[in-house]
Amino acid sequence: MANEVLDEKDRQNIIFDVVDGIPPSGDEPEEVKDFRSKIEFDNNMLEFSAEELGFNNVLFEYLSQG
Repeated sequence: MANEVLDEKDRQNIIFDVVDGIPPSGDEPEEVKDFRSKIEFDNNMLEFSAEELGFNNVLFEYLSQG
């Protein structure tokens, strides 16, 4: 389910921003907004996207922040 619109580095940065709780800047391209929205509101999508990029246990860090 790799995102063909966003390159790997962009997806990685978005995932880290979401996990770190960094809010969107507001001037992102539509593709970035769409991807970010999908992983912010769907834990399975967040985990799957992170695993696609070779990261494990991202969801654990994300959920343990609250």
